[in-house]
Amino acid sequence: MNAAGIGWIGADKTEVPTPALLLDLDLAGRNIARMGEYLRNTHAALRPHFKTHKTPLLSHLQLRAGAIGITCQTVGEAEVLANAGITDILISNQVVGVHKVRRLARLANWTDLKVAVDSAQTLAAVSRAAQAAQSVVGVLVEVNIGQNRCGVDPGTPALRLAEDASRSPGVEFLGLMGYEGHCVFIEQLEKRKLEAGKSLDLLVETKSLVEKAGIECRITSAGGTGTFAIASSYPQITEIQAGSYVTMDMRYSGVEGVGGLFLQALTVLTTVLSRPNRTRVVMDAGMKSITPEFGLPQPQPGHPDMAVYKLSEEHSLAELRGDAIALAVGDVVELIPSHGCTTINLFDYMYGVRNGIIECILPIAGRGKSA
Repeated sequence: MNAAGIGWIGADKTEVPTPALLLDLDLAGRNIARMGEYLRNTHAALRPHFKTHKTPLLSHLQLRAGAIGITCQTVGEAEVLANAGITDILISNQVVGVHKVRRLARLANWTDLKVAVDSAQTLAAVSRAAQAAQSVVGVLVEVNIGQNRCGVDPGTPALRLAEDASRSPGVEFLGLMGYEGHCVFIEQLEKRKLEAGKSLDLLVETKSLVEKAGIECRITSAGGTGTFAIASSYPQITEIQAGSYVTMDMRYSGVEGVGGLFLQALTVLTTVLSRPNRTRVVMDAGMKSITPEFGLPQPQPGHPDMAVYKLSEEHSLAELRGDAIALAVGDVVELIPSHGCTTINLFDYMYGVRNGIIECILPIAGRGKSA
């Protein structure tokens, strides 16, 4: 954020230089409240994921709405959260490398820090660094419950790592973590319940095995925006890590039980640069300001006669029909990204909008903190 950014407060959203990232504060606030209200009626607490919005102010709003802490993905993100005064943080990823582990251990001296581990090597490195820093790092054993990314196998392999963690100096074994991420975008609710249930059953069964071995399992963490309701229906699941629900995006809009419950709060404002012919429009938001890995962005419902069909580095091309043909050079259009998390990471700040007016500038302090 800079002086020029601050100067736009009070302006109409259509006046800001484009491409610009906009967040509808009323809709985002409604999404935050809805998730908080839903989970208050379950056994699970909310520890929302920072990697979606990467904006400390939004994390504070989530905490005010009932979240017990914040999940993030890297040490860099955890440092941003701690510097913003957030004191209960889970890094839901493996932290590997001498320098990163050293930062992790030092950060644990001034915040309640937890981290996922899925190997004896990573656990040993965290233990050594924590002892050197005279800190205590909370540890969750990550269990591979079907996404086939990180995670130790469920059952006995996870139990063995939990046993190692429970007797390692400098760390405190707190429980298990699993992520049914391969299920979150299944559009049909019943099919999603079936597939996510298979994964969550593995996590719950592993928890039972750990507890039968006499090891306390205080935290069992799972769940994404597409599966929060499924995961929170398990009494054994204690924390939900959903993140995208705050902003939403086009990918989630078609997921039954999610799209419609949470509303599209994030858009990229773009300006018409060229009208080469009657049915084609060229806008200034390309791949450097809106990511296409989950599909092409599409206009807000106010432009039903426009369809984006191509992105290049600095341009988006759309086909027009009907009323949209009236668009002229200099007009602005709001596009909904297909993937909010990676689109947000392209900007330094987002404009917080209420009733069409810029109310605040939100620094995306976690942008680029991949280490």
